[in-house]
Amino acid sequence: MNPIGPFLLALAVACQSPPPAPAPQPKPAAKGAEAPAPRAPDPDAALPIPAAAGGRFAADDPTWASADSFRRTPREYGQPSWDHVRGAVAAHLALTGRDLARHFGARGEWKACAEAYTAAAADVRGVPLTDAEVIAVRDLLAADLDRDAGLCSALAANAPPVETGTGLAAWRARVLAVGLRSTAGEDVRREAAAMSQALKAQASAGFSPPPPATSASPAEKQLWLARAWGDTVDPLVVTDPWGPWTLEEPRRQAAALGATLDAIAAGETKSLHLRPAASLRPQPTAWTDEEFSRVALRDSWGDVGGFAMPHVVAQVDLDAAAWTTTNGALAARWGKMREGEVPRAVRGAVARLEEHPEGARWFEAMALQNGAIRQLARQGHYLEALDVLREQSPPRGIDWFCPDRAAVLLGLEARLRLVSGDREAARKLREARSESLAFLTFVAMCEEIEGGKAR
Repeated sequence: MNPIGPFLLALAVACQSPPPAPAPQPKPAAKGAEAPAPRAPDPDAALPIPAAAGGRFAADDPTWASADSFRRTPREYGQPSWDHVRGAVAAHLALTGRDLARHFGARGEWKACAEAYTAAAADVRGVPLTDAEVIAVRDLLAADLDRDAGLCSALAANAPPVETGTGLAAWRARVLAVGLRSTAGEDVRREAAAMSQALKAQASAGFSPPPPATSASPAEKQLWLARAWGDTVDPLVVTDPWGPWTLEEPRRQAAALGATLDAIAAGETKSLHLRPAASLRPQPTAWTDEEFSRVALRDSWGDVGGFAMPHVVAQVDLDAAAWTTTNGALAARWGKMREGEVPRAVRGAVARLEEHPEGARWFEAMALQNGAIRQLARQGHYLEALDVLREQSPPRGIDWFCPDRAAVLLGLEARLRLVSGDREAARKLREARSESLAFLTFVAMCEEIEGGKAR
């Protein structure tokens, strides 16, 4: 029997189940309760585009607790159409496909790296879309994967990579090219020193046009962010920030490339493809109330994994002041713990939330877990961060209202395994890809059933 048959049958049953309950109506906040408001210092202050307020999540709505499968309408995912849901999946496929390519790139396996990039680009372009604005982002993500496939193909042929554009991606190609010449024995020290100065001058001016205005359309913001992120990301080694993508990232990556040029200027010739990652300035840790009371995004790639996306922050019926005080005290204590103790402490704090209404519990737990994952990963405690992340699986409650949530969790697990050198990383990345493709199958079946009902 076809092994995927029972899975598709289950998806079909889910699609044909009764229509979803009406969306919860906003309920008045309890006396003394209010949606979390920005506090100083605002952890999102460095976002290139300010976060927008999303819909209200009632703390005690029974819809959240009763959810146990994929949702059957795009509205339940907080998206205006199935195209927008699929657009999120295209981004997930781009992220996991890129990480698989970098699994090979970090080891200098250039042919395998190029093949993985090419396969990821095909996956992304294979996501069926009709909305022109969503197509533009999908095609940009695919084009960046093609660009990096070409870069790895050039390295496999011991040839200088093609410079694409005028931004940071072009500088990466330039640095790799001069590195190849240095490795081949050519004296490029003076040239590398001059390049370093030129890079620093451009870094001061910036690598992207100014972000779109707050009044710009969501599509315009998403396209700008995808372009800026794609220009910044390291094609050979996972160096993405832990937490939201901010305008600090281009500066951080440019400084690492500059340090690589300085190393070449000093005569260094070995493992130059790893030099930018080794020179990257560490992210500061923040075991603070602001960081641990951040309202989680429903897509953790933006909240934890450093992918650039517009932040739409849910309005949650919680006592914001009490929440901030409690989480701040926990974070301060956790930041002083010995290695290995934080995951157990987070697990205990989350267990004490179990009796809270689902709408509150999910956001309370995610704030603690994601905050700990970000800080542990920034400190290089990747397996501890993975222990915390595992507590978010399997999906439950509001998880089912997050597009492709299971694949997101698998992808983040794979990244943590990848940066820790775990041999299971590549397998987990392939599992994440399969989960995304299965989710796309579910979406297609639901659309087909909707179309049949319309006829």
